[in-house]
Amino acid sequence: MMTVLTIDVDRGLEPVDSIGVMTDARIVYAAPSNLYVATERWSDRPDPSAPTAEQHGVITAVHRFDISGQHTQYRGSGQVPGFLLSQWSLSEDRGVLRVVSTETPAWWGGGDDSRSYLTTLRLESGALVQQGQVGGLGRGERVYAVRFVGDVGYVVTFKQIDPVYTIDVSDPATPRVLGELKIPGFSSYLHPVGNDLLLGIGEDADQSGHALGTEVSLFDVSDLRHPARIDQLSLGAGWSEAQFDHHAFLYWPRTGLAVLPFDQKAVGLRISRSRGVEQLGRIVHGAGARQGTPQIRRALVAGGSLLTVSDAGVKASTLDTLADRGWAAFPPPAPGPVPMPG
Repeated sequence: MMTVLTIDVDRGLEPVDSIGVMTDARIVYAAPSNLYVATERWSDRPDPSAPTAEQHGVITAVHRFDISGQHTQYRGSGQVPGFLLSQWSLSEDRGVLRVVSTETPAWWGGGDDSRSYLTTLRLESGALVQQGQVGGLGRGERVYAVRFVGDVGYVVTFKQIDPVYTIDVSDPATPRVLGELKIPGFSSYLHPVGNDLLLGIGEDADQSGHALGTEVSLFDVSDLRHPARIDQLSLGAGWSEAQFDHHAFLYWPRTGLAVLPFDQKAVGLRISRSRGVEQLGRIVHGAGARQGTPQIRRALVAGGSLLTVSDAGVKASTLDTLADRGWAAFPPPAPGPVPMPG
């Protein structure tokens, strides 16, 4: 049983309403008035120990709840083929849900014949009914990133070469692929940075698909039929939490500042159409309660400063040059009991 609780924060934390559906719950996406919960059917999951297992017929169920009022109401369910990558795989616009799915799940290594789809669903007579669908995206690959911006969907698939697809979803009945860009590597997080620009955080790769390190790419999507990468910056060997958790990424439109954690540091970038991706510098926190340099996890702008947060404390830096402004250390954790054998 999956239960949705409604809490009125003005009245405390006691739930004022609850509603349940007999289903699993894996991915949650909220639009202004509707909540969507998606999960694949467990009985359809392929066996990772059998890479030749058939995966056709796998579906993901999507359930819609109305959250526009004080009480949540279940409105209906639908389904799409395959598996969803994350909450970015869903987007609602003018009452239509757009869903990107792929036949191969992210946690499974098989899928040479895998395909991906963009499906549109609309609520009709108590069910989410398919309005349109476009398939054949990244044959033999799986989805690594999805982003919807208005009437356009951007989908990244990867196995050896990274196709970035631009998809027109202005007519829900006939979504269509407009353009495709093939480049080495892949982006696992996409973020719009204004003026028809899209920033990708991911991995550079050689022609065989072997990852070479974290890379930031800037895409010009002003011509949806011919998307282009206009700049790229390699950060070197290592990984960034922003590739897997969008909360780790910060973009400050006022100054074109982008910040992401990388290799225990926070990397500051200046993004613009004229100058591409410029590295401002890297912020490092001092040693904290744990040995070694603490891993910076988050960044935010407050009081005219850039604040970066690790388990050791919070550092304030200037927005223009990332120069140090101040440091507040967290108190060390109290020592706990040491477990003894027996």
